[in-house]
Order: sequence, then structure tokens, then C-alpha cells
Amino acid sequence: MLLKIKKMKSVFTILLMAVVFPLFAKWNSDDSVEKVNTIPHFTVKLGVRFHSMGQFNYGGRIVSENPTVDFNLTYDRKAWGFQIFKAMDLHDRSTDINFTLAVLNKRIHLGKNLTITPSAGFILEQFSTMADRGSDVVLIIATSYKISSLFTIEHSSMFGNLVLEPNEKDWVNRLRIMYSKKHIDISVTGWHNNKVFDTAEYITYGGSIAYSRIKISKSISMNAGLSGLMMPYFTDKLNYPQREGLYGTIGFTIQ
Repeated sequence: MLLKIKKMKSVFTILLMAVVFPLFAKWNSDDSVEKVNTIPHFTVKLGVRFHSMGQFNYGGRIVSENPTVDFNLTYDRKAWGFQIFKAMDLHDRSTDINFTLAVLNKRIHLGKNLTITPSAGFILEQFSTMADRGSDVVLIIATSYKISSLFTIEHSSMFGNLVLEPNEKDWVNRLRIMYSKKHIDISVTGWHNNKVFDTAEYITYGGSIAYSRIKISKSISMNAGLSGLMMPYFTDKLNYPQREGLYGTIGFTIQ
């Protein structure tokens, strides 16, 4: 177990360097005197968000009732990309919101409107160390269909605990409809943790509305929103306790 976790740490460090170096290269090129008007081969984006409560968006659960913060670093090329997502509870290191998600993704375009994006990587549980018990490989498969310029429907499946803790393997489906126009973003979402691999099951519904893409400077934008979750059905109160409520979010994006 310790050897596998050490290997995961090494992979995490290598992948982080692969993203950070292009980021510095991009910033240095922006500072150069001579600039060439060319189409960039990649984009790097850093998002920072503060929440009044902590929710894991792929799992559809409020996992902390304390204020939380998360950082989302993405490196995107035309057909593939990389993401590092780090979330922290600002008051309690023992809650489930203390984790890091790192995945590589590959976009497969089927026509103009349909895109399938498989992502593979790992989740590191971080209650006391960089990789606590429960850290494991994760697979996410997202399918999105752009209904129009304003509406997109997306389904994603997340498979967790695939290698190190196969006895705790899990499968959660998420379906959401998203509306976006100028500064307004609205989404309606449903989650289902099924009983294919274990006996636990829950269903969650939620929605969010945000005022987004508020330009603060040339490279920094701001967003603010309100989200809500309801958990009408659950079978495992110990591992998936019922938590419902509204929480606010303020975020900043650097690109």
C-alpha cells in the first residue's frame, strides 16, 4: 500500500510540473516586447472559489457544513487536457472535502454538438497527509450535447476506488442541464449513487445560478452564485448522511 501511494505521489509531482512549466512559459511570452498574433496551442486557467459549505460536485453531496476553498488548475489543448482540483475545509481537516483530484482527459468530438470526454487519474484523500487511506484511481466519463448556443445537456459517470481499494468501488451518475448567456449561468442537476458495486444508494437534486465572467482586469474575472441541494433518498446514513441546504460561492479565474 505505501509503495503504491509513493508511486502516486511521484506521478502527481511529474504531472504538476508538466502543467506549471507551460504556465510560466505563457506568462513569460506575454511579458516579451515583441508579440506575434498567433492562435495559442494551449490554454492554462486557474480558478479559486470560496464556498459557505463544501460540496463535491461529481458526488452530489454536501460533505462539509464549514466554509471551504478550492483551486482548479486546467491545461487544455485542442483534443486533450489535464486538471488538478484541490479542495480544503477552512475549519476542519477531517471532513471529506479535504482532497485532491488530478486527471488527464481526452475529448472525442462526434459531430459539432456531441462530445465524449473520458478522464483518468486519482483522488488523494488528505485528512492528515498528502495521501491518506482511501486515495485511489478514478475514472470519469462525460458526454455532453450542445442543444443550442444557450443550452447544454451533460451526463457523467464517476468510478472510484478502482485499484487500491476495490472493495470500496463506487459508481455515481450525474445529469445536468446548463444555460449560459453573457454573464448568467444556470444549471439543474441530478445525481444517483447506484448499488452496482456496493449496497449504498442515494439520489440528490440541485440547482445553481451565478453571475459570471465579470472582468476585473485583462486576465482576471470574477463570479458569484448561489447553489442548493436536496437529498430525498438514501440507504446508508453512516457513509452518506442526509445534508440539504443553500450555500453561496465567490470565485476568481486567472487566464
